[in-house]
Amino acid sequence: MKYAFITNQLNIAKKCKNIDILYFGDEFCQNKIPNKQTIQTAYQWASKNNLQFVLVLPYITNEKTELVNKILEYLNNQKITMEVVFNDWGTFTMIGKYKYLSPVLGRLLTKQRKDPIADTILTNQQNKMKVVLENNKKLILESKKVPTNLKTYFQKSYIDVPHVMDFMLSNNIKRYELDLLPWGNKLDINKKIKSSIYYPYVNISTTRYCGAINLSYTNKCNLICQTQTIEIGKNKLDYPYIIMGNAIFYQATKEMLNKEIKNKNIDRIVINDISILQSLKCEKTIINKV
Repeated sequence: MKYAFITNQLNIAKKCKNIDILYFGDEFCQNKIPNKQTIQTAYQWASKNNLQFVLVLPYITNEKTELVNKILEYLNNQKITMEVVFNDWGTFTMIGKYKYLSPVLGRLLTKQRKDPIADTILTNQQNKMKVVLENNKKLILESKKVPTNLKTYFQKSYIDVPHVMDFMLSNNIKRYELDLLPWGNKLDINKKIKSSIYYPYVNISTTRYCGAINLSYTNKCNLICQTQTIEIGKNKLDYPYIIMGNAIFYQATKEMLNKEIKNKNIDRIVINDISILQSLKCEKTIINKV
């Protein structure tokens, strides 16, 4: 098992210890793609510290294609096989133009079913009855029991369809990124395609509309999401929602991680929280006992 840390900030990257791989970039917002000079510095720092370097890209628009192409060209010129995580198929096409760059299917494209509130429904623990008023009469509505095969549906993804796996292998996509789910993953993937699992923050959804820009009372992004988050449902929900800019997350548990890494396709854990990273030596000891 290898350990990675993901960030788009140099000052945080340089605090990375007890890891094997540096994921540098952002998965969800093109405004947070580091510039070429920052990418160069991060790559050189990773090389100096014997860390594998992985570039991470979000879905991008025409506004950022020139920047991304310059970054890809720089990394390709190092003439070392290097992974690039992509989160839209246009970016995948751009990566394919470069000999030394290996595409990795990002979390936004593995299309897992991830809203944690579904766990209550899948385990039939939702409120069984409720009283409603209709035509001035009180009616008692009873929820139906959810079939057990619905859980299997939520554990699946389109990527374990045989022709999708054939497409991935024929296009040099030999790694995909996954999130931890309360109900677990049940994917039957070709052993030639490896997986990374993210911990502890699970992405539920993302959008091009960013409420963080509105909170700053300006039309210009000032990256307020790098330092400020909003938490909804604390002490009320089993998995409170955490809003970071244009993306929503919940925090996975250690039990979810320990269960998931038994999957033989998973050979990499991507840490996305600095406090977890700082205690990584302890985390490794616990995880490796599984």
